[in-house]
Amino acid sequence: MILLRYFSRETFATMFAVAGIVLVISVGWRFSAYLDKAAAGTMTQEVLLALMFYRLPGFLELIVPLSFFLAIMLVYGRLYVDNEMIVLHSCGMSTRRLMGMTLLMSLIVMLITALLSLWLKPLGEQRVEALLRSQQQLTEFDTLIPGRFQALSSGKRVTYTEGFTPDGDLSGVFINEYKTIHGGNGPRSAVTVIAESGSTQVDSSGRRFLVLEKGRRYQGTPGTRGYQIISYEEYGQLVDSTVVDNLKTRRAAISTGALLENDTPEAAAEFHWRISVILLVPVIALMAVPLAKVNPRQGRFTRLVPATILCFLYILMLSGAQSALEKGDLPKELGLWWVHGLFVFIAVCIYQWDRVARVFSRLTGH
Repeated sequence: MILLRYFSRETFATMFAVAGIVLVISVGWRFSAYLDKAAAGTMTQEVLLALMFYRLPGFLELIVPLSFFLAIMLVYGRLYVDNEMIVLHSCGMSTRRLMGMTLLMSLIVMLITALLSLWLKPLGEQRVEALLRSQQQLTEFDTLIPGRFQALSSGKRVTYTEGFTPDGDLSGVFINEYKTIHGGNGPRSAVTVIAESGSTQVDSSGRRFLVLEKGRRYQGTPGTRGYQIISYEEYGQLVDSTVVDNLKTRRAAISTGALLENDTPEAAAEFHWRISVILLVPVIALMAVPLAKVNPRQGRFTRLVPATILCFLYILMLSGAQSALEKGDLPKELGLWWVHGLFVFIAVCIYQWDRVARVFSRLTGH
C-alpha cells in the first residue's frame, strides 16, 4: 500500500503537470482562431470564453490518456536512473506487481476519461453548437467592435462605429459599400453613409432593418463628378440575416444514449471512438511499464521518443479505423476492437522481450 501511494503520488503529479502544459498549448491555438473570427466580425467577443470552456472536455479526452502515458515513462524512468527501482526489485517487488499497481492507477484515469468522453464532451459540444447557432443568427452590425473599421460581406462593405449607447444603439456610424454597375464587368459604384446614431428594428413581417438617424448618403463612381448627396433625418437599410436551418448537428454533440439507438455507420464510428478512448488507457499503461525500463547510464529519456511514437501510432490507427467504420468499410461488429487487440499483443511482446532475449541467448550460446 505504501508503494502504491508513492507511485500514485509521483505519477499523478507528473500527469497533471504534463496535461496542464499540453492543455494550455491546445487552448491557446484554438483561442487564437476564435480571436481571428471575432476580429473579422463573424463572432462576438462575449462568447469566446464560453466557447473555450465548453471545448475543454474535447481537448482533455485525449490529453488525459497521453499525459498518463508520459507520466509513467518519466516517473518510472527516473526511478530506474536513480536505481530506486533496482532497490525495490531486490526487496522482492516483481515486475508483475509493478504492472498491477500501474493498472490500478489506470482505473482512475479510465474513470476520468469515461466521464469526459461519454458525458462531458457531448454536453459541451451541444453548448458549443447552441452558441454557434446564436452567432449565425446575428447580423453583421451585432458583431461590430467600437473604434475599429471592419470589412464585412466578403470585403464589399466597411463599417465603423464610435461606440454604443446604454440602450445598445450605435453612435457615430460610417458605412462604405461598393456595388457593381451593369453586371460583373461594369464600374463600381461607391455608397457611403454616415449617421449620428443607428439601431436595428424589426418590421411586422419579421425583417430586420438598420435605421440610421441624422446623417448623409453619398453615391457615385470613384473618379467622376456625378455624385448624389442626400441628407436625411432617418434612413432605413435592410439587414441580411444568416439562415441557420441547414446547420447540422455534429456527431460529437450527440449523446451516447442517442448513438446507441442510431443504427448508422456514422453513429457506430462515434460510439466506438468514445469507448476506444477509455480502453486506450490500460493498453498504453501495459506498454509504458516495460518501455520505461532503462539502463541508468542511458538516461530517463532514452526510450521516451520511440515510446511516444508508438503511442501516437496507436491513436492514428484508431482514427483510421474509425474513418473506415464510418464509411462502411469495416463491419460494425468488428469496430475498433481489433486495433486494441493488436496493441495488447504488442504490449505483451514488449513485456516478454527480456525473457525471450535471454532464452534466445541461451539457445545460441551468446
